[in-house]
Amino acid sequence: MTETKKLWARRGIAGLAATLALITGTATASFAGTAPAAPEPRLSGSAGGVLTKAFGSWAGDPVKFQIEARGGPGTTKGRFQVFHGNSRTGGVVAELEGKITCLLVGGEVAVATGVITRGQANLTNDKNTDVTGQKVSFTVHDNGRSDRLYWMWGFMNAPINDCQGTAPILKTSHGDFKVRD
Repeated sequence: MTETKKLWARRGIAGLAATLALITGTATASFAGTAPAAPEPRLSGSAGGVLTKAFGSWAGDPVKFQIEARGGPGTTKGRFQVFHGNSRTGGVVAELEGKITCLLVGGEVAVATGVITRGQANLTNDKNTDVTGQKVSFTVHDNGRSDRLYWMWGFMNAPINDCQGTAPILKTSHGDFKVRD
């Protein structure tokens, strides 16, 4: 074999090796770039109902919750809005909004905690109290169109830690929450 043929043969092998490396690297990068991401935990929707006897003097009052949250502990993003009306006076017991700071999801149940960024509560029928900065907790059981939820308010002297919840005892009468694990 002449020197020219040997040189072209070496270049051909080197070129083939470079081409294979490029194809393999591109294929690996391409597969890695299209791998499905792990699903992100979510709680979304809006639902409400009428408070039962278990809620004492607030029994009969209408409540409505809207929650949008995604992520997990340390990466949670989201917002909430709450309305609690007074069935006897037609007034407002509480109206709140804020940001979700922690979300835990297990199957059909989600616990979301957050901080009120704007809100008023009238718990004594005397005067509205600014509850901005207080912690809140929501527990939601996504049971199709028959969800259950419960909530705790820091301004009601309930100690609330991040991602802490309680049993969801209120069955909603309208709306729907979706929990995705």
